[in-house]
This record gives sequence, C-alpha cells and structure tokens, in this order.
Amino acid sequence: MRVILSLIIAFGAFANNSDIVATALQFASRTTYGFGANSVDRMDCSAFVKRVFSLHGINLPRTSAEQSRVGREVSLSELKPGDLLFFSTYRPGPSHVGIYIGNGKMVHSSSRGNGVIISDINESYWSSRYLFARRVDGGSQISQSPKAKQTQQLNTDEIGDFILIITR
Repeated sequence: MRVILSLIIAFGAFANNSDIVATALQFASRTTYGFGANSVDRMDCSAFVKRVFSLHGINLPRTSAEQSRVGREVSLSELKPGDLLFFSTYRPGPSHVGIYIGNGKMVHSSSRGNGVIISDINESYWSSRYLFARRVDGGSQISQSPKAKQTQQLNTDEIGDFILIITR
C-alpha cells in the first residue's frame, strides 16, 4: 500500500494539500540548494515550490516575489499544511518561500541548510523575517495549461489502471 501511495503522489493523481506536503517532503535531504538553480537535484526556494506544485498540475510563477501574489492571504492562525510562507531574507519584500507542513514547521530549500530541509517557523531567524502566508487552492488565481490538465488526467488514468491491476 505504501508503494501505491508513493506512486499516486509521484504521478500527481490527486492535488490536495496533504499530497502537496507529502511530495515536498520527498525532496528533503535529497536536493541541494543553489541560488537561481532549477534542476531536480539542485534548486532554490522558489524553484522547489514551483516544482512541488507542478507535480500536482498547478503552474506557479518562478520567483518568490511572483509566487507571493498567487492565491489568497491567510493569517498565521489560519495556516494549513500546503500554504505558502513568505519571508524577507536577503532583500526587502518576499525573497524566500516555504511550504507549511503543520505544527509550526515548513519545508523549504535553504542555503542555511544547504538544500531542502524542515525548519521551525517560530525560530527567531524565521519569525523575525516572516511577512505573510498565502493559500493556493481551487479558488486561487493559478494557471494550469490545457496540456498540464491533460497530462494530469492521463496520469490519473494510468495510476488508476495500475492500482486496479495490482489489487486483482
């Protein structure tokens, strides 16, 4: 069953917040940090967020500043896993983004941790740099290309067929 769940996440068959968090966590300790980098094994914070959401058919902009304008703003007290957290780090304004995973933690690609790591948003470093959070969901202004929608449907069909075959 665990293999099936991993395959469902890998294929992006269901795009809900729990699946986005599960996908994001799969990058932890496997991906190194590179400012401006956007490859499978080396990426910066916004490339990481973009890649995680794209695996679920959601096309986010490339930079943290652009991503900070997607979805709707939510307060800290309203945070849910899968929400995007924005911080002002090396320059004013949103210059760092992470994905909230619950219990005051986020997963993000960090130069401080040299890759995708989990951090406590209540640590003084992060709490002093926190700007706001945004929720990207069905009501958000996100772009999903017709090809991405078609690919997501094909992936959903393929994983459904696979599950049917191995459970017979």
